[in-house]
Amino acid sequence: MKYDFTTCIDRTSQGSKKWLLMREAKEDIQEGIVPLSVADLDFPMPPAVVEGLKKDLDSFICGYTLPTDAYFQAVQKWMRDQHHWEVERDWLVTTPGVVPAINVFVNAFTEPGDGVIIFQPVYGPFADQVVNHQRDLTVVELINQEGSYTINFEAFKEAAKDPHNKAVIFCSPHNPCGRIWTSKELEEVAAICMEHDLYLFSDEIHFDLAHKEYTHHVFASLSPEIAQHVIVATAPSKTFNLAGLQTSNIFIPNSEWRERYTLMAEKLNLLGSPALGLLACQHAYNTSADWKDELVEVIEHNMHSARQTIQEKLPKAVVTPAQASYLLWVDLRKYNLKSDDIMELMLENDLFVTDGRAFGQAGDGFIRIHLALPTKIAEAAIDRLCQALKDY
Repeated sequence: MKYDFTTCIDRTSQGSKKWLLMREAKEDIQEGIVPLSVADLDFPMPPAVVEGLKKDLDSFICGYTLPTDAYFQAVQKWMRDQHHWEVERDWLVTTPGVVPAINVFVNAFTEPGDGVIIFQPVYGPFADQVVNHQRDLTVVELINQEGSYTINFEAFKEAAKDPHNKAVIFCSPHNPCGRIWTSKELEEVAAICMEHDLYLFSDEIHFDLAHKEYTHHVFASLSPEIAQHVIVATAPSKTFNLAGLQTSNIFIPNSEWRERYTLMAEKLNLLGSPALGLLACQHAYNTSADWKDELVEVIEHNMHSARQTIQEKLPKAVVTPAQASYLLWVDLRKYNLKSDDIMELMLENDLFVTDGRAFGQAGDGFIRIHLALPTKIAEAAIDRLCQALKDY
């Protein structure tokens, strides 16, 4: 490979959230142990991004900064080349992250007491942003058939019919199960939302990380009509390890929705992104497509290898076949262990994974394992998992 995907940097001294949480949870950790929780990459950043920022800092002033023409051109080219999606400059609103964008969405398009629909198991902050703003959470559970997830459209239709529900927060590709939704599935979601006047927010932060046999469909790219009924949230963070630079690109083709969203973002002081984040995104999109391609190759190998090993050594475990990203979703319910006992067992074996309950009730008895790691470290972690559960 051209790039370095074998070096793992101990990020404790850098203030990495997951590394600090790991050391807080357990002091006597073996050398070479890496946290398997928070979804940021444990690889060095793309070298072209690093070099580009170094050169920028020779003369750049990090004051209050808006996206430039060069920034939009980089974003537009990335969407066209990587996702076959033509975007207009007016659609773009930058925010300091996708979760802040969900915060803005909930406040802009619903009122306290309104219902917001989510599909669980799903990324925990979806529910948090609903409940924390005094909205009612309406959960539609995905259908899980031996690890393969689909949308329960009958349950969704029933929820959509309820006039109490005003909005939907959707995850595509899905976290934690790694599903890439088909265009047909997305079109059906959109049709239900349009029929019942539901505002739709699509979190597509993992969109660059489709595995080689799959194609991600940007929600707003499906048709001009659908584009007018969805907000699409993207970011370079999961792809290029830039989460700490707090830069997300939110696309809102509907001008009325965009004005409403922007006014609320200003009110909440969540409009715009940091100067270095904008520069890093621009460099990443202009220079590092080949780095991204190698990254996908590594994480896809890690995911396939882990699933194969677990199936061979832990036949009672069910591993969801991910179609995107680097998050392994493992069902341990057949071991008849309570989630607290599972997490205690993980801790004893230096496995700092994410408790499935963080993704809702449908995640009880599951764990999520982050595998954007050097392959040797990922393999060692899966071996420890198998060893931990072999006698159960």
